[in-house]
Amino acid sequence: MNCRSFSALSFTGLILVLVTLFLPGRQFAKSDEPRAKGDPSILDFRQDEKKKDKDGSTKNPKPDDNPEPDVPYWPTPPKVVDKMLELAEVKKGDVVYDLGCGDARILVTAAKRFGVKGFGFDIDPKQVLDSLENVKKNKVEDLVTIKKADIFTLDLKDASVVTLYLMPELNVRLMPQLEKLKPGSRIVSHDWDMKGAKPNKMVTLRAKNEMGLERVHKVYLWIVPWEKE
Repeated sequence: MNCRSFSALSFTGLILVLVTLFLPGRQFAKSDEPRAKGDPSILDFRQDEKKKDKDGSTKNPKPDDNPEPDVPYWPTPPKVVDKMLELAEVKKGDVVYDLGCGDARILVTAAKRFGVKGFGFDIDPKQVLDSLENVKKNKVEDLVTIKKADIFTLDLKDASVVTLYLMPELNVRLMPQLEKLKPGSRIVSHDWDMKGAKPNKMVTLRAKNEMGLERVHKVYLWIVPWEKE
């Protein structure tokens, strides 16, 4: 084989290599040529995923069953629980709603001390389980009901006492629901006020938390209908 024949073969080989390298890349680019049915591109997959995220019409069409809680759970000290129930003047015949019930300690205390019915609501499945366990341990299942629920969707009309340990902005979000409570219903909040509603009372007390650290706690009381600030 002479040099001229070898050069021609080498050039032909180079052309074949280049064609082999660049032709597969076309599957990643848009093309006016119709694709065979059942041969989706990567672009198609990405568009499909965006559509799934947008309309939720895939394996899980339902809304998120376990949304993140608006506030982390922090237990109310027993001494503060007692003060909340005292300030609300809980008595036989009352119905207590605890919004964001944690481990249901307020409801359990109210049931054991005053024999009242209580309903606890929490969006965190772990807290719901902890509440159910606490209710069972204290043998007040006949008085206390625990439900997993979004507190901002609840009808509170059957409550005569509502207890809160949320945050100021969440208390304000609840005001349209709380305003519908029967006249004379009491609302008590641990530590946080409710902007736009003047409290009937506010007391302070010192109490230790779960770690044994003592600090000053506040308890607010409103009676429906409240006076606007």
